[in-house]
Amino acid sequence: MDPENLKGHLISSALYIAVYESFTDYVIEEVKFFFNTGFNENGYTFSDNYEKSVLSKDKKIINASLFWLKEISAINNSDIEKFNELRIFRNKLTHELMDLLFNGLPPDFPQKFADLIDLRIRIEKWWTINVEIPTNPNLEKSEDIEEKDIITSSEMIYRLITDILSNDEKTSNFYKNEFLKYKIQKN
Repeated sequence: MDPENLKGHLISSALYIAVYESFTDYVIEEVKFFFNTGFNENGYTFSDNYEKSVLSKDKKIINASLFWLKEISAINNSDIEKFNELRIFRNKLTHELMDLLFNGLPPDFPQKFADLIDLRIRIEKWWTINVEIPTNPNLEKSEDIEEKDIITSSEMIYRLITDILSNDEKTSNFYKNEFLKYKIQKN
């Protein structure tokens, strides 16, 4: 086994699993905090509607949250089906990791990773346009804002990750080189 391949498979698998877990945490927390009513000495408080509107939809919180997002038209049935495929893929990576490290990642790994990132970004953009902007009194309301005009923090992070993992040496070293230039200028 080539050590570089093993290292690449390990990094790729870990990255997918981390992004998947981050996605589920994001969905659960965004939906839950939609029902936030404030906080008290015990922490955050939530409306009873959270349990009625979300948690009652499924015993798994991620599924219930996704069903609620579908109900408010943030996602659709094919998005939920796609998420279920991505969950199965995550479970395969997790439970068959040792075998995959030595025998190689599934050929559809790049597409599954791209699908996972795409789903997160689409939900974030929908959430920004339909929840954050309309409910934030400090944000200027504009009918002219479109999804294509919004760049989410996840888009920036995932762009950084994909650039660093690029096979193109110039692209993969861009941020390191810029950091070094900045560091030299500061000294």
